Amino acid sequence: MRIWLKDDVLRRVMRNTGMLGVGKVGGAVLHLASIAVTARVLDLNEFGLLMLFRSLAQGLAAFAKFQSWQAMVHFGAASYEANHMGEVRSLWFRLATIDFVVGFVAMALGGVLAFGAGETLSIPAEFASVAALYCLIVPLQVAGTPTGILRLADRFDLMAWQSLVTPAVRLIGVSIAYLFGTPLWAVVLAWVLSDILGDAFLWVCAIIVAKAKGIISAGGSTAPTTIPSNLLWRYLLGTNFNASLQQGALPLLTLVIGGALGASAAGTYRLAQTLLEAVFAPVELAMRSLFPEISKLQAATGARLKEVMRHVGSTLLFVSIPASLVLYFGADIIVALIAGEAYSGAGQLLSLLAWTLPALFLAAICETFMLGSGRSLAPVLSRITIVGSVLAVIFLSAKELDLAGLGSTILLASYAGLLVLLVPTGLALLGKRQTGAQK
Repeated sequence: MRIWLKDDVLRRVMRNTGMLGVGKVGGAVLHLASIAVTARVLDLNEFGLLMLFRSLAQGLAAFAKFQSWQAMVHFGAASYEANHMGEVRSLWFRLATIDFVVGFVAMALGGVLAFGAGETLSIPAEFASVAALYCLIVPLQVAGTPTGILRLADRFDLMAWQSLVTPAVRLIGVSIAYLFGTPLWAVVLAWVLSDILGDAFLWVCAIIVAKAKGIISAGGSTAPTTIPSNLLWRYLLGTNFNASLQQGALPLLTLVIGGALGASAAGTYRLAQTLLEAVFAPVELAMRSLFPEISKLQAATGARLKEVMRHVGSTLLFVSIPASLVLYFGADIIVALIAGEAYSGAGQLLSLLAWTLPALFLAAICETFMLGSGRSLAPVLSRITIVGSVLAVIFLSAKELDLAGLGSTILLASYAGLLVLLVPTGLALLGKRQTGAQK
């Protein structure tokens, strides 16, 4: 901890992570509360259907999303620091147009899949319209430029507030459903509205900040950006493919598990994974704060960059072991408290997934470094290894597969993916050090 307090980069990461963390911790509590109420409104099969609806929409959003916030930071940081706000505005409009065009196409595709292939995914025909309703969240979920604007302006506090809006609205909605005993479609509506309002709040914040910073001016013209289209698209496609595998893995696996093992199994998996993500959330926040710092350190000496990576990596490894132990021994109790005894299968699965935390923690810092350095291939290969391995096992042994086998498969795949990522990260850091020494 003393090292983190002395290092200026790590202090900024701690400060920004703390700002995000306040909202994220509160949001996580509200989200778990909404999960708990939802699990008591619905039975296991209905909960599984809700997760399948959500996974269909989230999966489409993940595969359509170009991670435009990363492009805003990567290509817009220099213009922002130089106060060339016209270039920032031009980049924002350019990326936002791409986001919304792709987002509406993905939303339409979701409706087609809900009515045309729903039963293959264990979504009964009578619920196809409800699944299509959930796809209304896709366009706003695809659009990532508001996050990019807030990161450039260092307004992590507003993103922290956004972390509270979505789960708060969701908790209110499902609580009403619990009090009145409303059907599945009403719970789905509460979840859809919470996602839409949460994303809309982020847009409102970004526009307010952009006006205050002069990015949006009353009569100013939009200055052309100097970023070549081929360079921008290469970056967008690289981050899209990696993020599709990263953010699309959970909904994709949920859909595949639902199709192979039924809606109840999909709900069990999604509940266990949600609880695991609650533990991983602080690391994810820290990596979001670290990403701009890694991008800035590319111009520094290799030794400085290596020092930051070593401090962050050792801290994450140190924290991951006790976190795994707590989750392993407390999985059944946690699931019983959150969702009730009817979801006991999620506790068995969670106890196995607990040991993926060291791999997830170390992979997070490696991926942040590689993406911040403009190297997207290694994270892509790592995601392919993890998702491909799990999908292969599910397809080859769906009839014999149980929750223990599923958990073991995900565990082994996580460490295989980490190995694929560790090697090129080490080589890249070694090359950076040598370059710095030559300078």
